[in-house]
Amino acid sequence: MTELAGLIIGLLLTLFIYSYLIGDNPLYRVSVHLLVGVSAAYAVVVVARQLLLPIWQQVQANPASPDSVIWLVPVLFALMLLARRLPSVSWLGNTSLALLIGVGAAVALIGSVTGTLWPQIVGVQPATPLQGIVVAVLTICTLLAFQFTALRPRSSGLWQPAIWQRGITAVGRIVLTITFGALFAALVSTGLILLAERLNFFLTELVQRF
Repeated sequence: MTELAGLIIGLLLTLFIYSYLIGDNPLYRVSVHLLVGVSAAYAVVVVARQLLLPIWQQVQANPASPDSVIWLVPVLFALMLLARRLPSVSWLGNTSLALLIGVGAAVALIGSVTGTLWPQIVGVQPATPLQGIVVAVLTICTLLAFQFTALRPRSSGLWQPAIWQRGITAVGRIVLTITFGALFAALVSTGLILLAERLNFFLTELVQRF
């Protein structure tokens, strides 16, 4: 009986999610709120069991060990970040937030350069060196498309990008448009496949039980 109730609830929530295809409605919002709430609760439980509880057990077992003392640094930064919720001491969280953004940006930049851009330049991933050069040039144009500064002033006092800069920006935007279009098409196709698979699963289980 419990498994049957779970199947029915899962089928209803799946239909509620896909009801967004006909427009925003209360059923869709309820299912999204449930999804966000359950995901957040699950993340909190995982962090507490796999991170906070082992740290607490280690500190409690041997408070004077170097490993226990080192854990005080991330705990201190976490408490400083939580202090941003308090207006009187919200400035304490600026250091933690700056460190978090800086480390995240550095990791993302190093990963994109060493894992994507450099292999494309040296021709490790592509089939031919020419293909690697083309992919590397398009990647660079895409990155430069996010440059919003210019060096050549116009007579009106506004700043106008140079011709070569406008050309690179146009190429980068074309690549972004094609990429987003392909990703959207893949997302829609994957969503329809998942919907068909879920409906087939629920219907098969219900037929077998009745």
